[in-house]
Amino acid sequence: MHLFLNIPNIVKEIRKQNKANIFLILIIITFLQLDVSAQDKILPYSVNTYRYINYDSCFLENFGNNIQMEMFYEKLDDLCMEGKGQISILHLGGSHIQAGFWSWELRKRFESLCPGMEGAPGMVFPFSIAATNHPYYYKSSFTGKWEIAKITDKEPVEKIGLAGITAFTEDSVAEIKISFNPAANIGKHQFNKISIFHNVEDTSYLLSVSPVEFLDSCTENLVVGVSEYYFSKDLDSVKIRVVKQDTSQSKFCFYGAYLQNSQPGIIYTGIGINGASTHSYLKAEYFEQHLNLINPDLAILSIGVNDASGPAFSEDNYVNNYRKIIAMIREVNPNCAIIFTTNNDFYYYRGGSNTNYNEVYSGMVKLAENYGCSVWNMFKVMGGLKSINLWKKDKLANNDRIHFTKEGYSVIAGLLFDAILRDYETHLRKLAVDNEIKD
Repeated sequence: MHLFLNIPNIVKEIRKQNKANIFLILIIITFLQLDVSAQDKILPYSVNTYRYINYDSCFLENFGNNIQMEMFYEKLDDLCMEGKGQISILHLGGSHIQAGFWSWELRKRFESLCPGMEGAPGMVFPFSIAATNHPYYYKSSFTGKWEIAKITDKEPVEKIGLAGITAFTEDSVAEIKISFNPAANIGKHQFNKISIFHNVEDTSYLLSVSPVEFLDSCTENLVVGVSEYYFSKDLDSVKIRVVKQDTSQSKFCFYGAYLQNSQPGIIYTGIGINGASTHSYLKAEYFEQHLNLINPDLAILSIGVNDASGPAFSEDNYVNNYRKIIAMIREVNPNCAIIFTTNNDFYYYRGGSNTNYNEVYSGMVKLAENYGCSVWNMFKVMGGLKSINLWKKDKLANNDRIHFTKEGYSVIAGLLFDAILRDYETHLRKLAVDNEIKD
């Protein structure tokens, strides 16, 4: 049953806790004001539009005690009901995430739960240096001669961090600028803290961040490997400048920038590299070190298409690689909730269909059982084997039958959010019942 049909009872019960129920009240008001037939509105749940989508299968499968998910929901309670705290979400994957559509659309749905609690953009990287696509909501420019190392390289020539890609230069002067496209609605996602991941131990280069007139202070965190810049004004773009101070042969290595603010809200960081597999992220030597700054409360793990796109796929190797990634996440934050999303249905480059879907799902279930996580069966929800053809026919998937269109990623984001919201509704009901028993 849909959340908006049960809101009055949930509000009645949770009011007994004397909490501020702004979140719940806003959902009621929003729903009453919306035309349920309007497809361009964000409703509490997706409208059942496409006959081949298994809407009834759109839920999280929870395994083990999964106490971390409950802890995540408690933080969501505090943010949405009382306007307290910040929530950090990490979405890790391959090309689906590098494109930015899926992760940014999911961010917007989380933000719809807590109007006015929009967070900063999170991790950004100047993909223009690599002559590849940006997440669609921002862009970059640069000066100087830069080179690139990626986790998808057979043997990366430089160390790589959480972003999965490194830009490095030996130029005497070089710059990077990050700015946001209208799709980012950056006015609601401004930031006043910029953390630059770089080789902080090398003092051959002088690093500066503009606009300097609003710079309050700068600190270096040698443990995480980051320089942190604090500003007196909220910003909507960032310019990074490096100047070589001596004649050494050293390089300045830029691993990414993390954009934050000091206000309550949700910081959603999407990290994806085209072609990345689980094994690829194990090449990121600074993955765990950099993750300490992001410190996710929820990690959505969507790696697998590049692992499974061929006959050589091994479920055991896939599971073992994921174990190492999970170990790093839980080492940074033992309380981090984890959701695995299975691969979408797809055709790989030699024309083969997605025949390893059972092994991918089985592997994720094993991991979820072992670590107390959740699984969202995207493959089943979207319609199962060869359903990508139906998505393509409705212009929800690209001609490559691997990736989705912008509209398709919006549908996927909505479906995953449906699953999370249903699970959160269960949490709210339990909260109300527990409170009733105490009373």
